[in-house]
Amino acid sequence: MNTKTRHIISLNAFHIKLIALITMTLDHIGAYQTFTYSRSVNDGLRIIGRIAAPLFLFMVIEGMRHTHHQAKYILRLYTAGVIIEIINHIIENNTGTPGLGNTLPTFFYTALFIFCIEQIIKNRNNAKAACAAVCGLAVPFLFYVLNVVLACQGYAAAWSMISIFCPSPMDIDYSILFILIGIAWYFIDNRAINCAIFALLCLICRIVPVSIFFTTQCIWFCPVVFDIFQLFTENQWLMCLAIPFMLLYNGEKGRSLKYLFYIYYPLHVYILYFIQFLKNT
Repeated sequence: MNTKTRHIISLNAFHIKLIALITMTLDHIGAYQTFTYSRSVNDGLRIIGRIAAPLFLFMVIEGMRHTHHQAKYILRLYTAGVIIEIINHIIENNTGTPGLGNTLPTFFYTALFIFCIEQIIKNRNNAKAACAAVCGLAVPFLFYVLNVVLACQGYAAAWSMISIFCPSPMDIDYSILFILIGIAWYFIDNRAINCAIFALLCLICRIVPVSIFFTTQCIWFCPVVFDIFQLFTENQWLMCLAIPFMLLYNGEKGRSLKYLFYIYYPLHVYILYFIQFLKNT
């Protein structure tokens, strides 16, 4: 188990979360062009912002390792994700300006799949419990099938409502690849190896052109229902900038930020969004 590492400079969970919050805020300031229209400034802020998502994922994995109630933790991620998605729909429908993201479903599915895999491992001799865990892994991908079917039949609006409560794991922020990385981090549980895996993903995102994903006309891999394309665009490969912070993590909790993220994340996005919306009206 590689949960505590001592460095001359070390970061506890509070420090990691605070860095993630700050870099996320800078990313969104650049994305919404809140204070400047300078492309170089906004691009610089967005590069700094690449640090945020991997650190939040890193903390979700640590949360799953150390929480005393994994099921409650997963439920909290799901509930927060649904609430944010409902508010996003209300705002977008009333302003006519889409673009509000929601990373909570990504973190929810990461935690859920980890929980289900662990239950399968722990209950190899308990068919009922193991089958329930298998269903927990399989059912979300039925939402992906439903998304494809509704898209083919012209019922995209219906899926838009269903996805609030039953999001497809194939159409989430940062994609299914982020979920797989999170699962690998949890079960490998070796900081150096985990960072090497993430560095490899960032390298792949850098060298693989996004155009390679648009060579097929198959609906199953259309960006509307299967979204891994965003990881291969812009400066997403610079997520590797988060690696030094992960390596400096000392495994200690520090001050609690249990609910701050759930409040601050949507609140600051809405503030920046409305500033930009009012500037454009």
